[in-house]
Amino acid sequence: MSAVSAAIAQKQHNEISAFIGRHTDKAFDWDAFPNSRGWPELARGQMRYVGAGGSPRSNDPTTLVPGHFTLSLIYQEVGRYAPSHAHEVVEHFVVLQGVVNVGWVYGDEVIEARLGPGDLVLNKVGRPHGFRNDGPEPVLMSVTVGSGTPLPPVYIFHPEGKNTEQARAFGAPPGKTFQLDPVNGDWRHKEYAAHLMRRSDRKKVWTDAGFCRMIYVGEGAAKPENYRVDLIHLPKGIGIKPYNRQCEDVYLVKKGILTVGWKQGDEIVEQKLGPRDLIYNPAGQLHSFRNEGVEDVEFLMVVGTPQPEDIVFERA
Repeated sequence: MSAVSAAIAQKQHNEISAFIGRHTDKAFDWDAFPNSRGWPELARGQMRYVGAGGSPRSNDPTTLVPGHFTLSLIYQEVGRYAPSHAHEVVEHFVVLQGVVNVGWVYGDEVIEARLGPGDLVLNKVGRPHGFRNDGPEPVLMSVTVGSGTPLPPVYIFHPEGKNTEQARAFGAPPGKTFQLDPVNGDWRHKEYAAHLMRRSDRKKVWTDAGFCRMIYVGEGAAKPENYRVDLIHLPKGIGIKPYNRQCEDVYLVKKGILTVGWKQGDEIVEQKLGPRDLIYNPAGQLHSFRNEGVEDVEFLMVVGTPQPEDIVFERA
């Protein structure tokens, strides 16, 4: 390879690498949420990949510049909780590890649901909610907020100056907490159930290109507003030709080794992503993915539009 070719190859390598967030290069920020200071039971760590999420850490140089949404990981130990709060935009949680109780607040009553690995809840605009880890292991979840620059959360029932046990129950007094019942005719149960997507219930859509889409936010699932979310199951040996969008999409690897590529002229520059690594593919960038590993790959695909999928994926 000539010096010029080597320089071009290095430049292309640097360009794709600048849009990759490596899990092993990051650390959890345990002071990301100022309202938790002084309250050990509210402690949770944030690992930022795209934007600042619901924290004020907009000047973090290690995160990727957001477009239509942010993406971070939240780690919460057993016994900790996040008090009830609301956002001006949609927000979702996808559980990666553990079991978390998520409560939706309706006045002085709270409806709670337990989410396990692969489950998603899309917290609707303005609906107060909180989450709590009742055990038996730490919770790790992916959190996406439907704006590149969301406003700080508005706390509804913070423990400061309030009954701490009631704050742990997201503001519900004794006897006012109810478990979600998807077949309950009460409009509140119906509303919550329409925003809770269980992995076990997700419809599996096999594409002609040979991979499976499990739709979480989008057509036939939780109603999209700012973005869509699929869980992609990519069998061994399957590769997808380069495609582009008019908006960004992001891959967050759940398991396996995913090879991602950007087409630059006549060349495709590739990188390998492991579990909890992420790539941000900007609008207009031709990009591809394939599985050349020894196990099937799963990754979350977040797309910066609420419109139905219009890409016709082609097998490489």
